[in-house]
Amino acid sequence: MLNYIWLAATAWFMGFFPLFEIYVAVPASMGLGLDVISAVFWSWLGNFIVIPFISYFYDWLTKFNKINKFFNKLANSRISKKLHRSRVIIVLIATPMFGSWAIGVTGKIIGMDRKRLFLSSGISIAIYGAIIGILTQLGIDAFLKI
Repeated sequence: MLNYIWLAATAWFMGFFPLFEIYVAVPASMGLGLDVISAVFWSWLGNFIVIPFISYFYDWLTKFNKINKFFNKLANSRISKKLHRSRVIIVLIATPMFGSWAIGVTGKIIGMDRKRLFLSSGISIAIYGAIIGILTQLGIDAFLKI
């Protein structure tokens, strides 16, 4: 049981951390020993929780110089301008590609409705996580047959 908790916490942390996110968190946690469903769920949770975290604590986070510089860089990116125009569709497509941190900051800056931002990014991360989990499992199964 403690091993599962440790693996779940590791998957969650990798999903939350900006450099890993969903693309690394799912395969890495599966490689560490989590089953595909647990790996996708805990990685999804870690990756998704960034969006509400930024949405609710944006003002507090910008008090830190390094974080404020990071947020400003994300806010002035190309994706920020595209998100401002298309919102929900772009969030569905862009969340896993550009990262939850970038989408969370951009959504907050452009004043996107929290409900739509949370729903669209959550669905997007779940779909990409499931695809990555299935492809990783297929790769592991194919490797073990050799």
